[in-house]
Amino acid sequence: MAWFHFCTANHNKVGRSTLTDMADWFEAGLLELGHKVTFSNTSVERSAINLFWEYFEPGMIEELLSSGVDFGLIATEIPDGQGFNWQSDPRWISRFDNFCAVAPHATFIWTMIESSVPFYSQFCPTAFIELGFSQRLIPADLNNAPHIDFCFFGLRTPYRENVAGQLEKYARVVWPRGLLSPTGIAELISNSRVGLNFKQSEQWPIPSPTRLGRLMMAKRAIAAEYVSVSTRQGHIAGICPEGVAFHEHALAILDFGWRKKSEMVFETYRAQMPMALIMERVLDQTIKHPASNPEGKTVRIKLYPPILIGEDPIWNFFCWEDEYFSLRKTLGAVDVRLGAPALQHIYGVENVLHASNLSELHQQAENG
Repeated sequence: MAWFHFCTANHNKVGRSTLTDMADWFEAGLLELGHKVTFSNTSVERSAINLFWEYFEPGMIEELLSSGVDFGLIATEIPDGQGFNWQSDPRWISRFDNFCAVAPHATFIWTMIESSVPFYSQFCPTAFIELGFSQRLIPADLNNAPHIDFCFFGLRTPYRENVAGQLEKYARVVWPRGLLSPTGIAELISNSRVGLNFKQSEQWPIPSPTRLGRLMMAKRAIAAEYVSVSTRQGHIAGICPEGVAFHEHALAILDFGWRKKSEMVFETYRAQMPMALIMERVLDQTIKHPASNPEGKTVRIKLYPPILIGEDPIWNFFCWEDEYFSLRKTLGAVDVRLGAPALQHIYGVENVLHASNLSELHQQAENG
């Protein structure tokens, strides 16, 4: 048995919420193979195989390497030759550059996109990981009389809104604004007959593995846009044929035996894509020497960079993880990641204010 420890210290709260589905699948596959699995957003473990979902900003790399632990990466973005996801704005360029700086230090990479294996393999051993069937992931409660025709959950993009708008001319589509909690997603799926899968953009090559997986596990029919690479999940769930209007494809699924189709898809998914076998293959390809350091310890780590959230003539206001700081501007450049006790010891309590919420911090600044 090996110990796998997933650390999300390099993500903020919103980022962590988008990783929940993948985390559930990875945990299920590893547990079914008899391994130990833990999660933390504040620490790494010297005795474990540590994993980070890709997303690194300047300053994170040095902190990660200074922890002294071996680690693997989980890659979710599509390398396009010059960056990620055909995005050219500075934020995405920085994200790609930082990944390329971290990746050579990783011991392995798990990628969610099969076509990206050659790119990631230049850094270290890499495996394509799919999201398969697990008894652990079957929803406990499902509505046997769902009342919503079509549902979708995910980020809004202009491309997706256009596709959804075409379908809404003919049927009711429920697409909540904002990101839902895992419980909220489960409730939406339970109350829906057909789940939709939209691409992020017109050139996006694959269907969403987490979205298809959740819908198949819940025995809901799926209407998925045409993509150039349908994946094994896509073959099982069904993809809109090329050249067919998506709204016509979706309406046909709703009108002609959606429940029977979802039952057949569920059984095929169970038979052809067991998560335990998928995870076993991935481990064989990437984990050569499981961590075995019984004397290892928990190492607290804070990777997510401090964010300047405001200022006044005297103070700069920062947020870092769940803590808030005010630093006198006369101090100049200060590394907030040292933490409140160290900062106040170095610079004085009159120059470094610390609070657990923003309103309290502002009140201290006004009084100081």
